[in-house]
Amino acid sequence: MKTLMRTWANISLDNLEHNYRALRSRLPQGCRFLGVMKADAYGHGAVPISHALADLGAEYLAVSNIEEAVQLRRGNVRLPILILGYTPASYADNMVFMDITQEVHSLSYAQQLDQALAGTNYILNVHVKLDTGMTRLGFFAYDDALTIDQIDALSRLQHLHIEGVFTHFAVADSTAESDVAFTQTQYARFTDMIAQMKARGIEPEIRHCCNSGATILYPQYAMDMVRPGIATYGLHPSADTANACDLRPVMSVYTSVAQLRNVPADTAVSYGRSYVTPSARKVAVLPVGYADGLPRALSGKAVFRVHGRDVPVVGRICMDMCMVDVSDVPELREGDTFTLFGYDEDGTIVPCERLSDALGTISYELLCQISKRIPRIYLEGGKASEILQYIV
Repeated sequence: MKTLMRTWANISLDNLEHNYRALRSRLPQGCRFLGVMKADAYGHGAVPISHALADLGAEYLAVSNIEEAVQLRRGNVRLPILILGYTPASYADNMVFMDITQEVHSLSYAQQLDQALAGTNYILNVHVKLDTGMTRLGFFAYDDALTIDQIDALSRLQHLHIEGVFTHFAVADSTAESDVAFTQTQYARFTDMIAQMKARGIEPEIRHCCNSGATILYPQYAMDMVRPGIATYGLHPSADTANACDLRPVMSVYTSVAQLRNVPADTAVSYGRSYVTPSARKVAVLPVGYADGLPRALSGKAVFRVHGRDVPVVGRICMDMCMVDVSDVPELREGDTFTLFGYDEDGTIVPCERLSDALGTISYELLCQISKRIPRIYLEGGKASEILQYIV
């Protein structure tokens, strides 16, 4: 079956390479690059993106959970994989078999993993997660005198090997004075705990703390490895980083005109009759809706681009369709292409952020919501090198 060009996403591997090299150029010699593959590589397709980053020279990958790790291994991805979230201890042997590394956030969890491997000669690689101020998973790296003793006890468990230690910054993408101070505090807490570990003879091979914001604004904190997520995919984590690093969007999402309609004045459009034409309008029906990842909450807020002009969504976004007012685009024809975000036909960028801003959220969320029924077309040198279709 041919790829259905109803609504689709182009994934630019050339832009992925550009972003990788732009971020890598900020790092000290020998610093490793971890590609963040969680949430299907932020909607870009985890297996193809993993292979592309491996070819570019990335040394490590990360996922959220064991299912995502298994997907990569089944896709013949051979780079080391770190699970950033919780995995039930009963899967410890599976992680050993598949050469998967697990984060460890408490002594009790470490003991569960160790006990699950009792009676074997298996060793599970782990990275110790330190909470320096994010207040998510992790050993408290401040105001807790027991932490170093707990990590010491962890290091003595028979079936775990501490390969790494890491933390996560909460506001490293902000240049506000108080946020800069807090990021500095988090880094100081992290390095202080590493020093305490070293005093106990615990010296992990890989120390890492830089997410996208820190990789861009605090490259001096890179240490042994960085974990830029959204920046790898060409979007900035905040407006504060926008001028500090040249990034190019990797994903562009398009749809096509299913029908053009001349709608009289005082005519309700779509469910709920929430929009009524103020005058005779020309309306295009587009085959994209909330089942494709276009949130219903963007009804009456979203703006798309066609033939170099921005046109508004009118009426409520449906599961599989939405309507736009194209009265100011007289040359439009059925089958013409609309750009939801990414690169328009003339090469200009339609920012993903204008949709996320209209929705009151962040670009990360919109990328992750692009659904599995949208084919991903991978482009190199302007030509399709691979097509990922989840359904057919």
